[in-house]
Order: sequence, then C-alpha cells, then structure tokens
Amino acid sequence: MTYDSQALLTLFGRLFQQRAFVSAAVRSTRMNECNPQRNSNQLRLLHLLTEHDHLTNSDIVEDLDIRPSSVSALVAKLEDAGLIERQASPDDKRVALISLTTAGRKFLETAHKAKDDFSEALFTTLSEAEQAQLRDILQKLLKDLEAKQPSDWAKSADFRAFMEQAQVLHRGHGMHRHEGGMGMRGGIGPNMRDMFGDGPRRPHDNY
Repeated sequence: MTYDSQALLTLFGRLFQQRAFVSAAVRSTRMNECNPQRNSNQLRLLHLLTEHDHLTNSDIVEDLDIRPSSVSALVAKLEDAGLIERQASPDDKRVALISLTTAGRKFLETAHKAKDDFSEALFTTLSEAEQAQLRDILQKLLKDLEAKQPSDWAKSADFRAFMEQAQVLHRGHGMHRHEGGMGMRGGIGPNMRDMFGDGPRRPHDNY
C-alpha cells in the first residue's frame, strides 16, 4: 500500500466516524432505493401512494411483493400514525381504498427537505465542479469494489500477515471498551498506529 492510499484510507476512516454523516448517508440510500431489503416498507408504501390517488391491499401486496398479513399490519401502523387513511370503495364496500393524508404528504416533504438541506450543508465547501468530480471518483471506486470478490482481499500476503498479527494481539491482550469506541488492552503498537494514521506524519501532512 502506498503512502497516498494509506492517507486516503485514514481519511475515509475519519469520515465514517462522523455519526451525522453516516446516519444521513444511510437514510439517503434507503429513501432512494426500491430494494425491499434496504428500504423500510413503511417508507416504500408512502412513496408508492404519492404515485396513486389510492390503492387497495391487493395492489400493495403486488407492488411491494410482501405477504397480505404484512400489508395489513403495515397499513394499520401508518393509519394509527395519521399518515394514511382508508375509505370504503364506492364500487364495493368490502374493499378499502388507501390514500395519503395531508399529514402523510407533509411528512414526506419534510423528510426530503431535511435530506436536501443536510446534503447542501455537508458539501457546501465544494464547488459544483468539485462535487461532480468527487461523485465520479466515488462511483468509479464503488464499481471496482462491488466487482471484487471477498477472496481477492485475502490473496495479498501483506493482508494475511496483518490479520495474523491482529489475531495474536487480540488473543494476547483481549478487547476492552473505552471512551470513543473499542480498543485493545494496553493500547496498540506503533506499527498499527502508523497503519491507521495515528502514528508519525510527514511535515507537510495536512488532513
């Protein structure tokens, strides 16, 4: 690993320690994705209802691809929260038509505005050109990481040596919780400090 790549990894580590950033990034991903495993079904249903005047339970079962019993519980929970409402169909009183309430629309508007405001504040120090450049670089990095198999990482002799050293330290000293997170009893050695960016830095370092 080159010095520059170590510095990048350290910067990513420091970025991921910013709880507000991580929380906002996770929530943004959930709001933008339609993958049922990554997105709350409650949020998916609310977004779905913005595209239709009303839906039936059967419509929701088909669109969200979840069980009828799950839909019933989902609708009841959102109705209790005042975000959706049910009305009998004029064509068949046995069928309930489900739609967003004013509070439901307001909730989505507020959520999107909060997301927009935070993203603007987060990246305000970057120009539009810099934001576009950063986006392209991260997309390139993500595409490469997604294409790699977990076994690829283990092929590196240096990586295997590091993991073996970490296991020895773990067995010898154990783990303890201290202020700021998890750590090893007795602290970490100078080699590991250098690896994770807490060791000596070059005079011109400024990150």
